[in-house]
Amino acid sequence: MENSWARRDGGVLRQQTTAQLAAQVLRTAIISGELKPGDRILEQKWSSQLGIGQPTFREALSELEHQGLLRKQQQRGTYVTQLSPEDYQQIQEVRIPLEAIAIGRAAERLTIEHERKLAEVVKKMRGTDAKDDVKHFHDCDVLFHRTIWEIAGNPYLAEMLETITFRLFVFSIVGRWPNKPGSARERLAAVKQHENILRGLRTKDGAQAQQIFLESTVNYWNKQYGLTLKA
Repeated sequence: MENSWARRDGGVLRQQTTAQLAAQVLRTAIISGELKPGDRILEQKWSSQLGIGQPTFREALSELEHQGLLRKQQQRGTYVTQLSPEDYQQIQEVRIPLEAIAIGRAAERLTIEHERKLAEVVKKMRGTDAKDDVKHFHDCDVLFHRTIWEIAGNPYLAEMLETITFRLFVFSIVGRWPNKPGSARERLAAVKQHENILRGLRTKDGAQAQQIFLESTVNYWNKQYGLTLKA
C-alpha cells in the first residue's frame, strides 16, 4: 500500500491515506474549474501525474463518486458530474426538508459560541466577493452548513445531508462564478441567503428558524437557478 501522508486541518494533524489525498487533489481541480463538468478522468494520466498506482487512484475515484462529484459510465469511463436543472430541482426537494429539521434543532441548541462561529464563517464568505476565490467560498459554505448539522446533534441526519448536498454545494458555483458577468451579484445573493439562515437561528425558536430557512432558501434557488421549489 502507498504511504500515508499527514495534513493539518484547523490546527489538528490528521493522517490521510494516499488515496484520500489524491481525492483531495481531484476535488480541488473540480472546484477550481481545472476539471469541468462533463470532463473525462483519464486514470493513467492522473495516476502518473500524482505518482501513485492506478489501484490507489481508483480508490480516490470511488470516494468522489460517493460524494457525487464523479459519475462512472459503463464501458465509457469516469466523468466529472454535470448537473441539469432537473437534478438541482430533485436534489433540493430532498435536501431542503431534511436541512429544515437540522435548522430547527440547531436553533434550539444554539449557544453564543455557536453563533460567533457561524457569524465568522459568513463574514469570510462576504470577504470573497472581490477575490474571485471559488474554492474559499465553497469551503466556507460547506463549513457553515456542517456546523449547523453538528449543532443539531443528530449524526444520522448529518450523514444524510452530507451525502445529498456535497455535489450541490460544488456544482452550484463551479462554472457559474469565475470571470463571468454578474458573478459578484450572485455571490452577494448567496451571502445574503446565509445571513438570513443565521438570522433565523438567532431567534432560538425552532419553528421560526425553519420558516426563515425555507423562505430564504427557496427564494434564492428559484431566482438564481430558475427552479420551481415551494416553501
